[in-house]
Amino acid sequence: MSSSRTGPYDVHARDEHDGLEVLRATGPDGLPVVLLRPAQAGPHGARVQAELARAAPVRHAHLLPAVDVLHEPDGRLVVVVPDGDLVPLPSWLAGRGPLAPGELVTLAVPLLAVLERAAATGLLVGRPDLGDVVLDDRGAPLLRRLRTAGATTDVATARASAAAASRGLVELVAGHLEEGSSPLLTALTAADDLDAVVEAVHDLAAPLPLPSAAVAETDDATRGDEVDWSALAGPPRPAWAAALPEAAVVDAALDWLAARRETSVRARVAAVRPRFWLLGGVVAASVVIALLLSAPGGSVDGGTAVATDGGGAAGPSPTPAPAADAGDGGDAGATSPPGQPPTTSRGGERPTPGDDDVVTTGEDAVAAARVLLEARERCLADVTPSCLAAVDQPGSPVAARDAQLLDDPGAAGGALVPTAVDGEVQRLGETVLLDARGADDEPASVLVVRTEAGWRLREVVARR
Repeated sequence: MSSSRTGPYDVHARDEHDGLEVLRATGPDGLPVVLLRPAQAGPHGARVQAELARAAPVRHAHLLPAVDVLHEPDGRLVVVVPDGDLVPLPSWLAGRGPLAPGELVTLAVPLLAVLERAAATGLLVGRPDLGDVVLDDRGAPLLRRLRTAGATTDVATARASAAAASRGLVELVAGHLEEGSSPLLTALTAADDLDAVVEAVHDLAAPLPLPSAAVAETDDATRGDEVDWSALAGPPRPAWAAALPEAAVVDAALDWLAARRETSVRARVAAVRPRFWLLGGVVAASVVIALLLSAPGGSVDGGTAVATDGGGAAGPSPTPAPAADAGDGGDAGATSPPGQPPTTSRGGERPTPGDDDVVTTGEDAVAAARVLLEARERCLADVTPSCLAAVDQPGSPVAARDAQLLDDPGAAGGALVPTAVDGEVQRLGETVLLDARGADDEPASVLVVRTEAGWRLREVVARR
């Protein structure tokens, strides 16, 4: 036939089988593929269209995988599967002649596993036809078309459909046995579930390798001894793997574990490229250097000022404290750390850092709140930006109100200043709500939050 195109694929052969059109084509990369699509568009091809859509996501080693999916202009779904040196089973049987019982076992068991996998995904499986099966160049059977009748959430119903489909498939293949199929058909009649069907097939005979398609064309007497059938079964699985659910992720994980067991540690290490060893060494050296630089004494907390030899101010202020206030010639109360009593009320002498820094950066929110409230009381007596920054959380409600006092220091007398903190009421992450009392035992609430520089006041309100 003349060549045509379907999407990016060059079609050069066409066949039809039970409502399914099989197009042999070549992909853009030059590799052979097979395009599966309904033979007819519209309602006549709806059954096959739905069947292709349901089967496309199913994955199994003996099911040809969908490598591409596209739609024709007339709405027909096209599923693309690999081709390669695949021979349809009817053609192979015609050239092969009668099957030995062991060859039937080798042919049927992998296909039954495909039907079981499809049922495990919730599909109602239909009986495959011999034309749905192909053999690869190793003689391994592959299912090209997975017939389905719908989907269900009932596991028992799905497995029952797979059992019926399995019996039908085995009966079809048994018709090609060289010694007759009566014993097998009798056993299949008594098989009432999928496991019983598989057991009946296994009981027929010991499996024999199938000659590959290439061998069958050249020498009918050859039984494919050169085929490594142990490789077709995949890596060996531990006994406990039988208890795991049927899933592609589980299969991939088990195959990965089996591959690791078969490879020595020395071989895995030797397989790593030198560039990755070099990259790993650079990363390890960077981590060691970072740990050394971050060790105690190796750096200074950016939120804490360090006392100088001259008795400079120290505290959790995010901004440097001025040496002296320009308007009054030096304010010890504004530059001392939170809660540290000044040596003079308005003198030039500054106190040295005390234990209040440890309290405001520690774990005890109640103790930190007491220190911060004492420091805030001193700040309100003589308001400076650096003093408020060491007490209030930037951007908080209490910081906004206290900042207004910079323009009107006389209003500080009306600010609420609790004098006692009774205890913790509620904690949410790094924010703690505290119960407090004012000078006349009026109830109040204090909200403190832990910042990078330590604990800070977020809100101070009176309770009615």
